[in-house]
Amino acid sequence: MNKTRKLMMLGLLPVMFACGGAEESDETNEDEDQVTEEACTYSYDESSTVLTWTAFKTSEKVAVNGTFDKINVTAKESDDMLGVFDGATFEIPINTLNTQDPVRDHKLKNSFFGNMETTEMITGTIVSMTETEAVVDITMNGGTVSYDGTVEIDGETVTLSIVMDILDFDGQLAMDSLSVVCAEKHTGEDGENRLWSDVGITAKTTLKKDCAL
Repeated sequence: MNKTRKLMMLGLLPVMFACGGAEESDETNEDEDQVTEEACTYSYDESSTVLTWTAFKTSEKVAVNGTFDKINVTAKESDDMLGVFDGATFEIPINTLNTQDPVRDHKLKNSFFGNMETTEMITGTIVSMTETEAVVDITMNGGTVSYDGTVEIDGETVTLSIVMDILDFDGQLAMDSLSVVCAEKHTGEDGENRLWSDVGITAKTTLKKDCAL
């Protein structure tokens, strides 16, 4: 090979390597791709809780609504919303019953709950809760009954609803006693004095949410 051809070959080498380009790295910058997530904890907020109940009277099943002005809940903090309610316990003082009618409140406290074994508190435990369902144990009149409930979640607001039956708690005496003192109010157009045993209960609460980066 003559000197001229050698020089031409040497001159092409940089061009060949330049056309090949530098190898691209598959590695990404971990610092740029890393997404920082908030670490949040949830806790029960007593001030946001509203407990309502709906009972029924007369053959037409007319609704009677009421609430308890206080519910004492023992729950834990959790990084999972529903974890707050896992094993949570509650106490409902009977003397906080409120139907916006003092005369009816007095009759319910004395003639209904007054004919039960334990008249101070309704107690219970949230056995389990998912985004749609819950299992709740309720203790009243010396007995404990487990009920399936429905759950609705809107942001940090959780609503739990169940339907309980007074007869599950051996509550016939209490119902009969209330029917006597409320005979006029519980008698419908058919002349029948009737108090239904099923009672709807709804508890709604908004959890506190604390987050840190």
